[in-house]
Amino acid sequence: MQRYLRLILLPIFGAMIFISLKGQEVSTILLKGKVIEQETGEALPFATLVLVKDPQQGVATDMDGSFSWEVSANTLAEVEVKYLGFISQRLTIGDIQENSTIALASDVAPIDPIIVRVKINYDELYSPTVQRLEQDALWGEDAINIARAFDGLPGVQIQQGALNTQRLSLRGIGARTPFATDQVRLYWNNFPLTNGAGESVLEDIESGFLEMAYVQTGPAPAALGANLGGSIQLVSKQWNRLNWATSFGASVGDFGRNREWVNLHNRAGKWEQDLSVVRSASAGYRDNNDYERVSGTIIGRVNNYTNETLYLVHLRQMQAEIPSSLNANDFAEKPTAAAFNWASVNGREDQLTYLLGLQHTHEIGSLKGLGKLINRSSVFGGRRTNDEVRPFNIINEDSYQYGLRTNFIFRDAPALKGSFQMGGELFLENYDITTFQVLDGGAQGDELGSQNENRFYYFAFSQWTARWGKNWKTVVEGNLRQTLYSWQAVNLDREFNFDPVFLPSLSVFYQPADKGWSMHARVNRGISQPDPSSSIDNSFLNGEPLQAATGWNREVGVKWYANEFYLEITAFQMDLEGALIQRQDEIGRVLFFNGGSARHQGIEFRFAKGWWLNDHFLHFKTNYTLADYRFRDFRELDGDYSGNDIPGVHPHRWRSDLSWKANRWGASISLDVAAKQWVDDANTTAADGFSVVHARLSHLFPRLGRGLKIYAGCNNIFDQAYAGMVQVNASGFGGNLPRYFYPALPRYFYVGVDYGL
Repeated sequence: MQRYLRLILLPIFGAMIFISLKGQEVSTILLKGKVIEQETGEALPFATLVLVKDPQQGVATDMDGSFSWEVSANTLAEVEVKYLGFISQRLTIGDIQENSTIALASDVAPIDPIIVRVKINYDELYSPTVQRLEQDALWGEDAINIARAFDGLPGVQIQQGALNTQRLSLRGIGARTPFATDQVRLYWNNFPLTNGAGESVLEDIESGFLEMAYVQTGPAPAALGANLGGSIQLVSKQWNRLNWATSFGASVGDFGRNREWVNLHNRAGKWEQDLSVVRSASAGYRDNNDYERVSGTIIGRVNNYTNETLYLVHLRQMQAEIPSSLNANDFAEKPTAAAFNWASVNGREDQLTYLLGLQHTHEIGSLKGLGKLINRSSVFGGRRTNDEVRPFNIINEDSYQYGLRTNFIFRDAPALKGSFQMGGELFLENYDITTFQVLDGGAQGDELGSQNENRFYYFAFSQWTARWGKNWKTVVEGNLRQTLYSWQAVNLDREFNFDPVFLPSLSVFYQPADKGWSMHARVNRGISQPDPSSSIDNSFLNGEPLQAATGWNREVGVKWYANEFYLEITAFQMDLEGALIQRQDEIGRVLFFNGGSARHQGIEFRFAKGWWLNDHFLHFKTNYTLADYRFRDFRELDGDYSGNDIPGVHPHRWRSDLSWKANRWGASISLDVAAKQWVDDANTTAADGFSVVHARLSHLFPRLGRGLKIYAGCNNIFDQAYAGMVQVNASGFGGNLPRYFYPALPRYFYVGVDYGL
């Protein structure tokens, strides 16, 4: 293990030393200025300035709209200044030196004199510890699956068994959930995508239509529920096109992978909206592996002087076969096969998802000493159905969910030395499930039973961000949360209510004025609650009420940034009590129980460096996670696992990307490295590590209409066989071997074209 760690760390730190020495030879310029709204002169906090040829290098303005940024002494280099809802500007470094005040105009059509003053500012929900994924990272590869954009970020791991089977974990939380993402809060345009049982489906959203993603590892911000694992906020792209502008594209690849999309943008004065339709499909690498997803989304915005209203309508239908996992023998000898019992019934699922959301942001006014008061409120609702054929039964699921959230924000409050916000979220879900006998070939037989669950939670939150002098900033947060469940079946009616829990957070930041480094410390508490069925079963059948898992996260970090150089290191430790352990029984039910205590600790490392070679720009970045996650006190009837590694997590994960841009050409190559991972609590069986290389080439024709882009790529260039996902603690029923492994895709090629991006 130590040798493996040295092999990873030595090249990283060697590169750091070399690059740092080289960087000393390059002169730099300190840019200082302010970004304001053109019509009103008001500051634009959290506006971003990035180098056009290297979007990874940039800076964000502070609460006063001011920025301080050290860049290389190339006065002809272009900088793009961006703010959500405003027209971006491209300026040279020389321009910014001559005029340090940058005024951005609203993106409302020029014929409309109305000024947009109230904006949805997602940065207000986060402290500077959040990781941001820009559009370039989200639109990579063939865009069929969103997982690759997030997988390998520091502290983030996504395992994928198929396009319809994947699991996201943040700092190891949720790594042992069998088939879904659990214990992580997921939002889309500030509307929750996490259901009342705590499960999220990241693959519901098309990555090709996203502008930004915010990833918070460790407990989520108080405003987003303070879930133990963390949170992801997805923000849709604003197309900013002329009225009735159309964009479209398509891609094709091996294993029948294909994707077609179209977007129609219309604008009329204060009102604009986008209609997007996408179809993604695959014949699959394995037997019983066909997949098709069709989604349609309408996102609209209506703006006036002190208001902004956003509405969202999303419909998604997915039909997919399920090859399931394989035992060790089949995984090694015939990875293209489906599990025998799933193939025999043509295991499959048919899902239909609706999501509706309406959000209104209103500037109430200015209060003496408390600055500008803004309220952002939303209502949302949805429905999700799923019909799934499994070897042991057929299930029909039908759930309705709806809720509301509100947020009061005091911006630029002198009396508070910063800003303050408070609000809450309320969520209700009605979930019905009916099971049927499965007959030969997957035909539906007699009904076996049905049950109904009502899931309800609420939380209230507050956040105070204050500046102390020129160098210090603190973020104090609090979340008060409660969850209530009820469960009904034939002649049964049961309830289970968790006690209210208070979840505090404190972050401290130090950034010396005009210096290229900063540091932070954060202490916060998170919570993870089990699903209703397990809560009810444990309370009424076993006599021991199931408790929510809670944990304290402690972390310190430091950043260095200068001269197209970026380095960030964060060390963290999370202590969990009542860690939730999942087991699957012989009829497919996933059951929870409290498994003692655990400690998740590690190091998250980010490094990036760019080089200009005449008109060519070369950029290297690498992310590394050291994940030392262990049970502290965990005993079961069949053994004592205290001190064992927590399975389902790679203890070392390293992802590096080298990209090149010149004359509208772009090329990239990436290396994904992962150490072996345990697949059971006893640490007796492991999935081997892997080293996988991907490559992509693209060219932009900017003068063809609104821009035509063609691209081609190859994933897993060296055709390595490895497990893309593992089923933790799989059981072997009827004397069969446990089926731990999902084969990853072998080498595959793809090509595509996009118009009007």
